[in-house]
Amino acid sequence: MIVDTFIGRNFARLCVSKALIICHGFPYERGSVVEKGYSELAELFSEIEPTLIFDFSGCGNSKGYFSVRNWVEDLERVASNFSKVSILGYSMGALVAMKTAPLLKNLEKLVLVAPPLPEIFESSRLKDMHAHALEIMRIRSFEEFSKEILELQNEDLLSPLSYLKSEKLVVHGTKDDVVPYSCGLKVFEALSEPKSFLKVVNGDHFLRRNEKVMKKIVEWFKGGIKDKEIEITV
Repeated sequence: MIVDTFIGRNFARLCVSKALIICHGFPYERGSVVEKGYSELAELFSEIEPTLIFDFSGCGNSKGYFSVRNWVEDLERVASNFSKVSILGYSMGALVAMKTAPLLKNLEKLVLVAPPLPEIFESSRLKDMHAHALEIMRIRSFEEFSKEILELQNEDLLSPLSYLKSEKLVVHGTKDDVVPYSCGLKVFEALSEPKSFLKVVNGDHFLRRNEKVMKKIVEWFKGGIKDKEIEITV
């Protein structure tokens, strides 16, 4: 990726061939990822390699409308700007990363934090999600939203994960009341080697806000963790 900018009065061009891409989840409030603490995350992970955060379609400062299909296109487009990428996805961003990863030829590492499976989105939950989304992001009708989730529920999301050759880490909290812990286990089981599972005892859904968990992920990215199963308590 080439980024042209100014540093003071000087024109500068930044060339980046590798990057870690952070994927946000389904929004809970208005605003861009910059306003929601993802910049601090990017600074933390930038000690490993250049880190990119962005708003998915329909969210924050980006254009367009929310749909899982759009989000997959977004991530594939962003990733195509680099020769090598790693991806760190949170919640819905992790689901999108799961769908996008098999499409990428340049993926080195994949981290899925609290990855949901479409089976958990029952009708009443979808209605609540859509009603809230109408207030904080750009999303189309409930009929279109629910139709897409139903299509996901009928899709085999897990089988393609068995062909991923990149290094993989799944992270899930045992007290996650948004995405059941069992989802993380199912995703981990579907992944091919090499893979690791970080069990966060007492961890809730918002693990990105937990410094201990994030530092453990940084350690994994640096190659400091080789164990297949890791457990920490928060």
